[in-house]
Amino acid sequence: MILLIRHSLAEDFASSDFERRLTRRGVKRAFRFFEVISKMYPEIDYIISSEALRAKQTAEVMKKFYENARFITTPKLYQASIEDFKEVLKDINGKIAIVGHEPDLSEFAKFLLVSPNLHIKLSKPSLMEIDEDVLKNLYQYKQIKAVYENFVKFKGVK
Repeated sequence: MILLIRHSLAEDFASSDFERRLTRRGVKRAFRFFEVISKMYPEIDYIISSEALRAKQTAEVMKKFYENARFITTPKLYQASIEDFKEVLKDINGKIAIVGHEPDLSEFAKFLLVSPNLHIKLSKPSLMEIDEDVLKNLYQYKQIKAVYENFVKFKGVK
């Protein structure tokens, strides 16, 4: 199983695109997102992230919910080609989460699904689950936010 995860909200400008940080709102979204996602996917073996700051920060939030997952960062997932993804995943098996960027994640999904005409626009953050060449789930932030808000109301927590 592979989870393709787009990073959370980042600042618009920085000294370079690679150095763009998550905004405060982006950090909050990431925590909400992974609080819900960790209930849906209780075990992850690997969290593999782009070294771009916004993706790495998103992956670090995710790691708080998956303490046993092996955490890897790689420059190959920034402006990644299909070959870069294949190289990163070459010797890795299990439940894998890749935290990266658009359009790289969608292009890799099209490759895995053998669907060159597939058009997906991923929000920040979002998740695509692909297992055995099948798109099993797609969770955009709005869906996860609604689940989170209902969960908070149910628990009576603010």
